[in-house]
Amino acid sequence: MNNINVLITGADKGLGLALTEKFLVDGCNVFACLYQEPSKTIMNLKETYAKQLNITRMDVASDQSVEIVKQELKDETIDILINNAGVHFENSYLPLEQVDFNVALQTLNINSLGPLRVIKAFLPNVEKGSTKVIVNISSEAGSISDNFRDREFDYCMSKTAINMASVILQKYVKPKGIKVLAIHPGWMKTDMGGQNADIDAAIAAESIIGLIDKYKKDIDGPLYMDYKGNKLNW
Repeated sequence: MNNINVLITGADKGLGLALTEKFLVDGCNVFACLYQEPSKTIMNLKETYAKQLNITRMDVASDQSVEIVKQELKDETIDILINNAGVHFENSYLPLEQVDFNVALQTLNINSLGPLRVIKAFLPNVEKGSTKVIVNISSEAGSISDNFRDREFDYCMSKTAINMASVILQKYVKPKGIKVLAIHPGWMKTDMGGQNADIDAAIAAESIIGLIDKYKKDIDGPLYMDYKGNKLNW
């Protein structure tokens, strides 16, 4: 999958950064959307892949921020759009009696509406692409039937919501030949997952790219799965 254009949100660190690096190594052009100022790591990638890597700032919780990037890219083709930006605040682990609804609203705005906001802005760009894939980074926490938790209301609800958005979206973009995937990347050794997690973000990134390649033309195929390709229950 070389010489294609990929837009990745939340490319600052963790999975987003790992995906950025993997796509660059594979010869792709990457629009890396960062929430914070560029880190030394991503600037090193810019130095190595100067012609392939375009770095910009984007807050997926802001209509204005997304629109600014939209105007920067204008009619640029996007072959693969990956909605990776997401949050999991410590407050999510509190019991019902201590739920902070300001934090909950922020979580839903970033994790659920954020991807939809980005897709709304860049769908015309994806339509122009050759690969035509939209990936929403979801979670097993979004599964209703397999839920085992008694807290984490906002995070779990936000991932269930992006799962529903993905299902609706797939029906909407099917006539345009666009494939939608909602992928649980696994428990990763990132700032969110912690260092006791199962896998490195680089492993998840490589697997996700493999799934994109496998299912890019299978519009009626599986949608919600883990990074190994195992179907997850809604």
